Amino acid sequence: MTKEEAYAYLGEEWEEGFEEQIFTLKQQLLTLVPIHKLYEAKLSKWKKLEEAFIHLGGQFQQVDLSQLKLETPIFSDNISDAFKTYQEYRNRLKISLLNSVDSETVIVVLDSFIKLEVSYAALWHSEDFDDNIIISNVPDPMEILKAIKCFENLGGKTFKDLIEMANVAPETLKREQKRLTLYHNKYGENG
Repeated sequence: MTKEEAYAYLGEEWEEGFEEQIFTLKQQLLTLVPIHKLYEAKLSKWKKLEEAFIHLGGQFQQVDLSQLKLETPIFSDNISDAFKTYQEYRNRLKISLLNSVDSETVIVVLDSFIKLEVSYAALWHSEDFDDNIIISNVPDPMEILKAIKCFENLGGKTFKDLIEMANVAPETLKREQKRLTLYHNKYGENG
């Protein structure tokens, strides 16, 4: 990459340009459903910006990736507990992504997002799924929490209960079960 190409990517105020564009990429990454193919285009752009930044003299503080502690949690079979654990770990990953600057760290964080989503989706797996569900239509977490509480009031607590009590389960939970089942069927172990 030439200096002219690097300036074309980042502008004359290249340090600010880098920060602004990386911030925008982070916001976009946070809105995507965790799927490798969706992440690839954003990572490609990130790497180009990083290359331009380094070419113009920018430097990154070395990150010890082992310090990130991005392990995938062990989930409970209790829907409410699993949902809370999922949200807690997802928030930790969001903070890790927002604090990341270099692409190497971002790749580790995004891979952890995918592992988390696959593990969580596996809990919801059902034989009742719909290929017409749009995987990227992620419901508001508060709506899911409200539906979980409603389901608990009906006597349902576990993912097994959700399958057995499908006829009385809240529509929000049934749609989420179908969405996550489809996600797992399509992207499961391959992300």
